[in-house]
Amino acid sequence: MKTSRSFKTYENWAPVVGRVFLAAVFLVGAVFKIPGTKSLAGEVAFTAKAGVPLAPLAVFLAFLLELFAGIALVVGWKTRPVAFILALYTALLTLIFHFHFSTPMALDEFMSHLGLIGGLLYISVYGARHAAVERDLFLKYFYSSTEISRHVSVENRFFC
Repeated sequence: MKTSRSFKTYENWAPVVGRVFLAAVFLVGAVFKIPGTKSLAGEVAFTAKAGVPLAPLAVFLAFLLELFAGIALVVGWKTRPVAFILALYTALLTLIFHFHFSTPMALDEFMSHLGLIGGLLYISVYGARHAAVERDLFLKYFYSSTEISRHVSVENRFFC
């Protein structure tokens, strides 16, 4: 079956855009946890109210995870393990903060988190695809420029 050039372009770049959109969720979350900001106090209070022990430490660790994992997803570095760790983290957050269905909004938040987990699991299986630092470094190290152009479509399926 012959595919059109525009479909091939979409097939190559849609996963990159999706990866960046998923990373944005965590990067924006990290912004609210920046140490020394006004929003940090609200995050700590919300976390403590949910019954999380050592809430300030938990929020700081969440800040570090969301910041560095979000950046790693954007640039395509260690994408599979990072996405898997974020999926576990999101599942934990879902169980702690959104596992009550007292209102339609609460159920909506729970379902949204399930969608995030699904997208992250997808990335943890299929990797970064194009525009990935790790894939590009691997190709430059092991292949000449003529070999890269010949192998790039095969490598996209297996790396990052």
